[in-house]
Amino acid sequence: MKLTFLGLPDHPQAKVALIPAPLEITTSWQKGTKEAPTEILKVSPNLEFFDEETEIEPQEVLGFFTYPVPELPLDINMALEEISERIRETLVKKRFPVIIGGEHTVTLGSIKTLKEFYEDLKVLHLDAHLDLRDEYLGCKISHATVIRRIYEMGIPVLSIGVRTLCKEEYEFIKKVNFPLLWMKDLKENWNKSLKVIEDFIKEGNIYLSLDMDVFDPSFAPGVGTPEPGGMSWYEFLQILKLVVRYNLVGMDVVEVKPSLGNTITEYLAAKIIFKISSYLAKKYETL
Repeated sequence: MKLTFLGLPDHPQAKVALIPAPLEITTSWQKGTKEAPTEILKVSPNLEFFDEETEIEPQEVLGFFTYPVPELPLDINMALEEISERIRETLVKKRFPVIIGGEHTVTLGSIKTLKEFYEDLKVLHLDAHLDLRDEYLGCKISHATVIRRIYEMGIPVLSIGVRTLCKEEYEFIKKVNFPLLWMKDLKENWNKSLKVIEDFIKEGNIYLSLDMDVFDPSFAPGVGTPEPGGMSWYEFLQILKLVVRYNLVGMDVVEVKPSLGNTITEYLAAKIIFKISSYLAKKYETL
């Protein structure tokens, strides 16, 4: 039986499309991201369908369409092209794409397609890691190189929540003056950091790429590389509300690693999709 977001039937006039992308080809440590889209969709019916903050049921205002969970090819380029094709179809139908990964490499497939539709595309990248290596384990296309490939496409990127990196990445960000907000700086000067984010997103079309390890492991333990000192739920919501105020054109939620008997992180990922849909629905109602 097909899994759908919130367990609801696909809405015939849906304005939000859920695109499962169970990619797990370049994962280097803890495996399991392939199972994330299925597990996130499976827990989603346990959410409350009403958002207390916006006082909205987003499924009634926007409607959801969920693509079936595919069996992706083992070739990374073929897999990314299959993901891209579903995003392309979503954009042609004027639906807001929410890509459910899968490893972070899925973002490259998203960006290549969105760039066809939006020339002034920008990427707001929330992550504990920079993903700026030139190659990793001999691969140019990898979860550890995805932001480097996007940066090389000439697309502006702002990385937020970073709290670990390798020497190669350190030397690269110094060389090119790569824009980022370290997690420690967010914690020390939150209002100033929000201003930096707003200055970045107030012009252009914004794509939000959310690696779930940006959260502190106490909020999201089910990730491949849990780094201490991460973001909290309400800190994240402040950023999310700010982004929705401007021209957000798509997002992904990546790097969930489901754990047997512990669905905290999958539930959080589903809640994030519901929450951003609520904010988008509120904005849609005021147009």
